[in-house]
Amino acid sequence: MKLPQVWKKRLMHITPNVVILFAAISLSMNMIRSVSSSQGLTLSLIFAGFIFASILIRPLSLKYVLAAIAFFAFFNALPDLSFDKLVSVMYLSLILLAFLLPSPLPIFLAAGYFLYFIPSYSPEEPMEMIRTIMIGIIVNTILYSLLAFYLRNLKQENAVNVELNAKLNQALGKLEHIAYYDTLTKLPNRELLMERMFEELTKEAKTAVLFLDLDHFKNVNDMMGHNAGDRMLQDVASLLSDTVGHSCFISRYAGDEFVLLMRYQQQDEIEALVEQLIHAFRTPFLIDHKQIYATLSVGISLYPEDSRDADTLIQYADKAMYSVKSGDKNGFRFFSAIKSEELLRQVKLENDLRSAVSRRELAVHYQPLVEMSTGRIRGLEALLRWTHPELGPVSPSVFIPLAEQTGVIVELGEWVLNEACGQVRAWQLSGNPDLTLAVNISIRQFRSPKFASKVISILENTDFEPALLELEITESLVQNLNESVMILGELKRQGIKISIDDFGTGYSSLSVLRHLPVDLLKIDRSFTQEMTTAIPAASIVKLIIDIGHSMNLQVICEGIENLQEFKMLQQYGCEIGQGFYFHRPSSPEEIETLLRRRTPA
Repeated sequence: MKLPQVWKKRLMHITPNVVILFAAISLSMNMIRSVSSSQGLTLSLIFAGFIFASILIRPLSLKYVLAAIAFFAFFNALPDLSFDKLVSVMYLSLILLAFLLPSPLPIFLAAGYFLYFIPSYSPEEPMEMIRTIMIGIIVNTILYSLLAFYLRNLKQENAVNVELNAKLNQALGKLEHIAYYDTLTKLPNRELLMERMFEELTKEAKTAVLFLDLDHFKNVNDMMGHNAGDRMLQDVASLLSDTVGHSCFISRYAGDEFVLLMRYQQQDEIEALVEQLIHAFRTPFLIDHKQIYATLSVGISLYPEDSRDADTLIQYADKAMYSVKSGDKNGFRFFSAIKSEELLRQVKLENDLRSAVSRRELAVHYQPLVEMSTGRIRGLEALLRWTHPELGPVSPSVFIPLAEQTGVIVELGEWVLNEACGQVRAWQLSGNPDLTLAVNISIRQFRSPKFASKVISILENTDFEPALLELEITESLVQNLNESVMILGELKRQGIKISIDDFGTGYSSLSVLRHLPVDLLKIDRSFTQEMTTAIPAASIVKLIIDIGHSMNLQVICEGIENLQEFKMLQQYGCEIGQGFYFHRPSSPEEIETLLRRRTPA
């Protein structure tokens, strides 16, 4: 049966002390019992007293002094011992010296004295036995010294590990708080919200999800600055907690959006609570000595009536909230009131998305990846865009999840890769030979049959250099680690580079990273957006960059929108940047103009 690791450490820690104690007791008792004169008994008692005093004393210099007095008495008592007793006490004394004192000098001095003393002790003893004992003294001195040195080092390492573990646990506690609580408002964040929703939904209790958004909050940031906006969000968080904190779980979802969870029996209870909130917001906020009025748009979805899935409930509440914002604002709406209208629109989008490629409604836009040190365009990320003939531009956040659900994403992904490889290859031939291409790979696409061989086939057909292609995968793709490593390994053998997209937002990031054949880390825009306003967010960004560099990975940061973010990332050592600060995603025609100078405006 194997001992637990903690018990192994404790055993290693106490072993030297146990050896010292038993050796001292055995040696003292042997000396006291074996001496044949009163002088020998006195010297033995002096030895015992001073050796136990040296064991108990902590200051090292005093320990050496007491041990020296003890062994002075010990050596003077040796002639009073019989030969057979002499041999046993010699070996015990060597063990005691090896473990008691950190320096090897005392044990070697004692061994030297024994080698001098033994031959002259009893001329009657055979020389062969004397030689055997002397060899034993030498061998045991070396063995005891090495064993004591090894165990002493283990003890020191354990002490260091205990201290490091304490610091690590403290740091993990802080990181856990950062991971589950919003740094600005101190409210639970999205991660903790999802965990709480999972707990609540498993209890099968009727639960309302309230999605709150501040109306016209952008005006506060634009007119009074982001610091004023941050203070207002803090005041909003306090108002929510004071007003409904006793009956709701409150979280900051993103930006000026908050999600509340509420158990209820009758729908009237939800309406009463929302009206209480809307009434509370009639009182203006005082920001920089100015009165700022804010109103709420609230969308509500219900468990289990609307859905039994947490993500879907939030999505439905979000849709209901947007239907309020598109109207008069400052109100609330249940998802059930818009369900039929929304579902019809979703069915239409699903049907039209399947034929969007053949109708030439889809286009690939490109956003530059810029070298932070030189400002030079290093590469481009391919981004899919859809312009619906009736609805106009459809947001990728709408049609990409829809494509994932229906499986159309596999066909779209292959089309984007083929289109982008052909376009970027043309730009390479026209004077940009080292231009790289980054392409996002979806979960369904990654898990589709013969994914790696399809990628390689597209590269061959477009004459695209594999080393200039970067496939961006999210952390959720590597839940099946063995299968993922096999697929990624096949791509890597062709020279294709692998990038972890949105690093830090998925699960078990660090635990899986060391197993993956990865070349680049891409820091999620959510960290970049808070980097200049929240110290923990900046610390996380720097930590991710340091982790990437320690593993010989290049680091890309997306979502860079201003000079301050750019300067901070440059200082942290980030190699590649992407965002509106450099250039927005643009059509091939705009990118071609941009590439002529190889630096974004």
